[in-house]
Amino acid sequence: MNTNIRFHFIAAMTASLLLLSCTSTQLSHTWRDASYTAGPLKKILVVAVRKDQVRRRIWEDGFAAALSAHGVDAIPSYRSIAETLPDTGHINTIAREGNFDGIMLIGKASARTTAGVTTSSDLTSEDSPYQQWGGWYSEYYDREYYPGHPVINEIVKDEIKIWAMKGGGRMIWTGVSEVRESDQVEDVSGEIISRIVHALVKQGVIAEGS
Repeated sequence: MNTNIRFHFIAAMTASLLLLSCTSTQLSHTWRDASYTAGPLKKILVVAVRKDQVRRRIWEDGFAAALSAHGVDAIPSYRSIAETLPDTGHINTIAREGNFDGIMLIGKASARTTAGVTTSSDLTSEDSPYQQWGGWYSEYYDREYYPGHPVINEIVKDEIKIWAMKGGGRMIWTGVSEVRESDQVEDVSGEIISRIVHALVKQGVIAEGS
């Protein structure tokens, strides 16, 4: 291999690795309530707590489509309340009247720049399967609308939590994803959504397929 070919090969490989590192996603800190034995959820209300309504719809549609591929009747919350984020009362009403057996919340845990500067508070509390979903929803809402200082959404950690509604509601699964939010959020969200749904299938929260 002559010098020019070797140089271009190394340059191409370096660029590819940099691209992969910039678009990488991670799923970590997953937990599943081992005492939950009611079987896979069949109808899930998907709620993405995003001030940006375009991003909200991208996340909700992405999860709804991925869950539907496994036979889940998954409905994005914006179909019921489109203009703004619904409050907890609206979500309760939608879940009750729609006979949902599960609620999925996607909420911001923290955001930072690539230099590692925290721009929204990392306030993740200790998880409890008996903490009501409304408390987490309010916390995510505050992080979106009242971050305390300018938010730079370059690398964002999201928490994904699933509640089974039977018996007053209990959290049965949670995980943390880390993604780079950019103008190509559709590409990144698709990758992490696939990983999350795979984990939900593996851990029996939803069925393997339709």
